[in-house]
Amino acid sequence: MRHLIITVAFVLISDLLISAIRVTYRSCTDAPAQSGIYWISIANNAAPFQVYCEQEKFAGNWLVVQSRNDASTNFNRSWNEYKFGFGNLRNNFWLGLEKLHQLTSSSSYDLMVVMENYLDFMAFQRYENFAVNDESEGYSLSLSDRNTGTAGDSLLIYNGEKFSTYDRVNNKGTANCAAEMGGGYWHYDCRKILSTRSNLNGLYDVDHIMRNGSGMRWGMFGGTGKPLKRTRMMIKLRE
Repeated sequence: MRHLIITVAFVLISDLLISAIRVTYRSCTDAPAQSGIYWISIANNAAPFQVYCEQEKFAGNWLVVQSRNDASTNFNRSWNEYKFGFGNLRNNFWLGLEKLHQLTSSSSYDLMVVMENYLDFMAFQRYENFAVNDESEGYSLSLSDRNTGTAGDSLLIYNGEKFSTYDRVNNKGTANCAAEMGGGYWHYDCRKILSTRSNLNGLYDVDHIMRNGSGMRWGMFGGTGKPLKRTRMMIKLRE
């Protein structure tokens, strides 16, 4: 019994010490210069959470909010899963709509979407003033029409759109777009498929087979017939 008490006390003390020395940052701009997982605390009264900071590419200071590298993680998830986040911060993941709202409502951010096709050709598109509104507004998307990059714009059409999942349909039209497109997104009207639209959380299809536009794609970078091999959505504090 005495040994058990000592062991429990040691574990409790260790946890307290780890919590005491845990360093939190306001954003990836304040984090160390090496890419990796860090704790972010948006405000003194907000619970900190872990993020992946990309510090070595694209001039660094990018907070990764979505990453897809292979088919091992299912992105056709429920509203609550998209709300709170899922996946592995070092591989495939979605940070969470609530965290995105907390971040972008506390400071001004830019968004950059980085993508790679099956020819290992990479492109990007950067948008100014990216924000996600709160849950009462369906985590609707907000971004400026000012954008630059090499991929071309395939996101502005979703400006103002609410987020949709297979169990929470907020898109225009009569379809359940998250179910048909294979993942949660700021879907517009998926029955009106345009080659210029995107579906970054759609099905990961290594065989390049598209089902009604349900594959992971960026329309201006390959059109509806060219699924993507890798994607990253990253946000950065505006200077």
